[in-house]
Amino acid sequence: MRRPTAATQTHITPAALLPVLVLTLVWGCNWPVLKFGVSELAPLTFRALTLPFAALGMLAVSRFSGGSIRVPRPLWGKLLVLALFNISGWNGLVLFGLQQLPAGRSAILAYTMPIWSVLFAMALLHEPLSKRKLVGMAFGMAGMAVLLGDDIRHFQRTPMAALLILGAAVSWAFGTVLLRKWKLSLPPNTLSGWMMLLGWLPLALLAPAFATGPLALPSPGALFAILYNILLAGTLAHWAWFTLVRTLPVAVSSMSSLPVPIVGVFAGMLVLGERPGPAEWTSLALVVVAMLLVLWPPKAVPAPMASDA
Repeated sequence: MRRPTAATQTHITPAALLPVLVLTLVWGCNWPVLKFGVSELAPLTFRALTLPFAALGMLAVSRFSGGSIRVPRPLWGKLLVLALFNISGWNGLVLFGLQQLPAGRSAILAYTMPIWSVLFAMALLHEPLSKRKLVGMAFGMAGMAVLLGDDIRHFQRTPMAALLILGAAVSWAFGTVLLRKWKLSLPPNTLSGWMMLLGWLPLALLAPAFATGPLALPSPGALFAILYNILLAGTLAHWAWFTLVRTLPVAVSSMSSLPVPIVGVFAGMLVLGERPGPAEWTSLALVVVAMLLVLWPPKAVPAPMASDA
């Protein structure tokens, strides 16, 4: 029997469940962790301290697992573009916004990414969008809108912070679609490691200009945030994300990130002392429905019985 290719898949595969679970837990819990980090360190300084070690970790995993870390010369240009959108644009913009907005709400704004990626995919990849996915995307966006709820006031009080995070979501979405379109012939960990290392360079060069003072020994909380973003959010979760992007259509891989902001909101409540209300529970229900619509395998259509000659 012929196996479905990534271009024809309409749902998540069993092999992708582990990466989805890793993303949900690691990136979801990272939002309050990031808040601790950028509350003490300047955003670009924080990323300049975490990205290169996470990148080297990915390259080391690739090397020790038998993969090559060499990049053919013709691929460097595309690799640089992917790094700028997936790593530099995303990390630089989102951390500046996170400084001024609550962690959970920042996560919701950032994870409008699926709708942008689906739109980019329709334009650049001509990926079909079924009615089921459209309805699922509508439920997911409705869940995010409900969760924003009363926090619309943040757009009035700190409009630049909201725009920065939305810009980060658009940058990430465009980079995701380019990654799917170009399909660079590199091992996944090698691709991820080099993207992170190249994306770190502009952030590191700009970090001194945005630093608020001399770099001091971080507190235990900030040190935990640095280590978490190197070992888990930087290395493990990036492996999971780029695995999904390379093996699933953009609509499916992007929507698989929808549980992340929900975990981010509740993690922020747990760590920062907030309490869930009706809006949080309503949003959670809407996002679960969206996940089921987009990722649950459709019923197989029974093959027509052969008629007797």
